[in-house]
Amino acid sequence: MHAVAAVASRPAVAPGRFQARPRRVRASAAPSAPQAAGDEVKDEPKPLRVSMVSLGCPKNTVDGEVLLGDLFRSGFEITNAHEEADAIVVNTCGFVEDAKDESIETIIEAARMKEEGRVKRVVVTGCLAQRYSEELAEQLPEADLVVGFEKYGGLSASLREILDAPPDIDMDEYRARTRVQVGDATVAFRPEWDRHRLTPRHTAYLRVAEGCSHACTFCAIPGFRC
Repeated sequence: MHAVAAVASRPAVAPGRFQARPRRVRASAAPSAPQAAGDEVKDEPKPLRVSMVSLGCPKNTVDGEVLLGDLFRSGFEITNAHEEADAIVVNTCGFVEDAKDESIETIIEAARMKEEGRVKRVVVTGCLAQRYSEELAEQLPEADLVVGFEKYGGLSASLREILDAPPDIDMDEYRARTRVQVGDATVAFRPEWDRHRLTPRHTAYLRVAEGCSHACTFCAIPGFRC
């Protein structure tokens, strides 16, 4: 059976996956100078807003938190209210069939929000993106970016580029060149102390290992997270 064959059937999506309590975090700005009389008042541009749905194991959650920390330091506003976001990041799991199905359903639900004009872009990250990047890009054209572990550090620039793209750009041609950004599955640890936490305030994950290099015949993890 094809790895992501479930995409073709477009499974029904349970409502409510994207309902979240609004909570926004934005970078603090330096206090502005007093307004002089007669000076023209200019509206500051609104920061680009990103939300995330993180699925799967705690390691994937930590990856998502580090990724959101990168985006926050780059000037993005992080929000839990998906309908307020300019882009939704679906941080997927690709371990077992149920996890794949849940990830695909979540991508499709985010894509539906994009089609309805409630968000502008949909980004797919995580283990499913790392393992099945080309299949996802082919079968889910609604996904604007499919990003693997090695390319997480460049997501801020890529996301800003597609969100700020001029209206006359050929988006189909642009996406054909830039949509799939995956790279190697074995990547160095990134600093995790300055991250945007997705867990409750009283708890946080501490990563002590990454993936597995034992090639057991019954387990797929070493193929995409080692």
